[in-house]
Amino acid sequence: MSLKIEKFYPFLLASVGAAACWSLAFVLPADEKEFLAAALSLGAVLTGFIATAQSILMALPSDTVMGRIRTSGYLNELISYIAQALLGGLFFCSISLLGFFLISSNLVVKQFYADVWMWSALFCFFTFYRVTSIMMRIMRNG
Repeated sequence: MSLKIEKFYPFLLASVGAAACWSLAFVLPADEKEFLAAALSLGAVLTGFIATAQSILMALPSDTVMGRIRTSGYLNELISYIAQALLGGLFFCSISLLGFFLISSNLVVKQFYADVWMWSALFCFFTFYRVTSIMMRIMRNG
């Protein structure tokens, strides 16, 4: 995958998925509170994993894998990817938490919320996937 595609595919795929949900009039499942609680838990776990990965990378000495990443010229991209995954997870958790306050809203608000929720869920997933796949490549070649 080229660097240009790698940089933008989480945003692009999340936007395409949210647009598809809007066109299909996607709404959250009937048991919204339990669904949002599960989504919030999932978002917290994924965010915690990314924060842990960030801490591990920061703690690596410069003469190991981290030194090779620095000299490769890709450190800024890796930092950006980790930051996007961390912020994407926090955004997903925040959107899921906001849903508890919007459950009793009218149908238009619920529809808009479901589309935003889907975008945040997909963005969280794809940024997590990107960081995880890069971390696996680092481990494999480290």
